[in-house]
Parts: sequence; structure tokens; C-alpha cells
Amino acid sequence: MSAETGAQPEAAAKESPRDTADTQLGAALAAGVGLIASLRRIATAVAALLAAEARVLRASVALVFMAGVALIALAVSLWACVVALVGWGIAVASSSPALALGSLVVLHVLLLVAIWLWIKRAIHRASFPAARAELHALGRELRRDVARFQHAQPAPPPRTEPGPR
Repeated sequence: MSAETGAQPEAAAKESPRDTADTQLGAALAAGVGLIASLRRIATAVAALLAAEARVLRASVALVFMAGVALIALAVSLWACVVALVGWGIAVASSSPALALGSLVVLHVLLLVAIWLWIKRAIHRASFPAARAELHALGRELRRDVARFQHAQPAPPPRTEPGPR
């Protein structure tokens, strides 16, 4: 619009609704192309992140395995040292190496039996005996209810009493 004359330019006056729709469609297509490019960049970044995480995981698995082996070896050597110290203490206190070795064997047998019983109890509890008993009780109750409803007499039809008209 001209400030002096108040007239609109001819190009703006001749713009049709079709031109406006084409302009909006072009803007929507440009936005769609930008969105697709953005999604492609995000997908590439996520793929690179997953690849990096896989490399870290691969390195970590080996490290955890080696640490587990070292932990087991150190635990066994610690157990051997403790047993040797206990055996030495018993041998010094009783002046009999045979009594010390015998008592160590008895202690180890008691530990093995206790661990064996603990493992059996853990396996038994892992089978959910209380839940199984409850399910069996619910099943028996359901069968009893079904049998009772199967043998039930049908309800008598409702009585219609003559009433005032």
C-alpha cells in the first residue's frame, strides 16, 4: 500500500486463492523436508550412540568376567588362610596335629551339610509351595461351586396374583 496514494500494488491485488494455497503447500513441504532431515539426524545419532554403548558393553563383559575369576581365586586363598590359621590355633592349643585336622574336617562337613540344606530350602521356596497350595484350594472350591450350581433346582416362576383393576 502506498503511503501517499493509499493504493495497493498491482501484484498484491492480483494474488489469487490458488497462489495462496500453493504458497502454503510449498511452506508445508519445506517444513516436511526439514522434519525428515531432522529425523534422519536423530536416527543417525541414536545409531552411533547404540554402537558406542555396544562397544562399552563388550569391553565391560570381559572385565567383569576377569574380575569374577580374580574374586573367586582370592576368596579361595582367603578361605585356605583362615582354615590354616584355625588349624594352627587348634594344634597349638591341643598339642595334637591329628586333633586339629580332625576338628577342621568336622567343621567342614558341618558347613557342607548346612549349605546343602540351605540350598535345598531355597530351591523348595523358589517353587512357591504356598502359592501352589492356595491355587489347589481355589481349584477345589471352584469345582465344588460348579457341582453345586449344576445340581441346583431351577427357580420357580414368579407367582402372579390377581390384583385390582
